[in-house]
Amino acid sequence: MNRDHAVVIGGSLTGLLAARILSGHFARVTLVERDRYPAGAAFRPGIPQSRHLHVLWTRGLRLLEELFPGLEKTLLTAGAVEIGVPSDVLWLTAAGWRTRFEVTRMLTFSRPLLDWALRSRLPGDAPCLDVLEGHEVVDLVPRGRDVAGVALRSGETIAADLVVDATGRGSRAPEWLTALGYPAPPETLVDPLLGYASRFYAIPDGFDPGWKALYLQADPPERRRTGGLFPQEGGRWICSLSGAGGDYGPTDEEEFLAFAKGLRDPVLYEAIRAAEPLGPIRGFRRTANHRRHYERLPAWPRGFVVMGDAACAFNPIYGQGMSVAAISAVALDRCLREDRDDLERRFQKRASRSAAGAWLVATGEDLRYRETVAAPTRLSTRLINAYVDRVVAAANVDRRVCAGLLDVLALTSAPASLFSPGVLARVAANMAAHTVRPASPPGR
Repeated sequence: MNRDHAVVIGGSLTGLLAARILSGHFARVTLVERDRYPAGAAFRPGIPQSRHLHVLWTRGLRLLEELFPGLEKTLLTAGAVEIGVPSDVLWLTAAGWRTRFEVTRMLTFSRPLLDWALRSRLPGDAPCLDVLEGHEVVDLVPRGRDVAGVALRSGETIAADLVVDATGRGSRAPEWLTALGYPAPPETLVDPLLGYASRFYAIPDGFDPGWKALYLQADPPERRRTGGLFPQEGGRWICSLSGAGGDYGPTDEEEFLAFAKGLRDPVLYEAIRAAEPLGPIRGFRRTANHRRHYERLPAWPRGFVVMGDAACAFNPIYGQGMSVAAISAVALDRCLREDRDDLERRFQKRASRSAAGAWLVATGEDLRYRETVAAPTRLSTRLINAYVDRVVAAANVDRRVCAGLLDVLALTSAPASLFSPGVLARVAANMAAHTVRPASPPGR
């Protein structure tokens, strides 16, 4: 493959990361984005989910820091909040309240702040990058059954040695592949029929209850509602309420508060009922787990790869999408460093492996709801979920089990690590001890 020019379609998080990676391997990189970027950390139409809760777990934060040294300092200086997990969080799990151990940490911030921080770094970290805003890619330019560039809605074409599709859930890659003579990829859908409603609130002056964040989880299959209250830059909270099985978080003022009051504990409602709202309530329902199995196709065109949500999208309630995007970007870098001809197929297989852990976590949880749209749940999934229930219960009172579970959620460890002898022994000991869980939040 020549490495003169690469094109990235889509300038959201995955596209920005792809552009950063490609700038180290190609003489020129062009990022094509349909929107026009705001001047600062502001919302834009192309990322509707940006108005909802976002967190960055430890592995994703570490990888982004490696790609953009100093990024964490930039975010913290701009007001992002570091949260000890679970030490700073009142966390009601399906098995009860979690003891607030010192285990790990995460950053919480608005999505526009992260995107702005990345965009502002690209001119220095990727000087060969040209950003083409306000343009839409409508097709691939073929060279036989391979890809030689992209076609824009304006009628222009851009030649490229490699095209990266980072257009997210709305990707047209299956159509483009069939137009080139390839079969559409097999797809897997696991849709828990979950919808968000989110609102910003000013954190009241003098508010200091001993916690920084709240997370009240659902307890499926009967209790399907989840609530999160996390700090962000600007002295504000983001309150995100969600419900699965079609019990969507409401966007009506009175219904929003009633939904919060009906969570498994009133602590979140009590925090926001007298807080000052900062804007309207926003809804979002495009939350299905959707996987396009490009790695299974028997043949693949040269000059084209698909990454991020365009290949594998997750229910965002688990907060793993940004970390998976970072892991996939590192996988692309490693593929480009290898002196082999089959870059494109190697990357699709590695991208699939990069998403595997998060996919198991998200779909395993979402299959607990009776209303979830999916293939019939296998006995093996039900048995694994039964064991995970016991892990969650043990993690509420055992720091080592909690650390192991959080490593899986943060994608630092594979889900299989929960079946290690050490974790199995501690889970069994917890079951034998019948440890009593606190009825009220620890440290409340």
